[in-house]
Amino acid sequence: MSNQSKASRESANKQHIIEVLARETSTPADVVQDIYVIEHSKLERVARIKTYVSVLATRQVKLLLSGSQRSDDAAGVH
Repeated sequence: MSNQSKASRESANKQHIIEVLARETSTPADVVQDIYVIEHSKLERVARIKTYVSVLATRQVKLLLSGSQRSDDAAGVH
């Protein structure tokens, strides 16, 4: 597989993950993308095994967004 097709597949996968997270968390996709890129980069820097970086980044984004929504609910913001 060429590097270009691998990069294209990774980009499509990242976009799919962002769209799913945006739907699941009722958060704008651009906000999810910003958070996902940050979390993915953090994990990529420290991970010795890169296979599950996307899975772990996805989980972290969900946790961050669900915590942020709970605090909005508690404050009466919807």
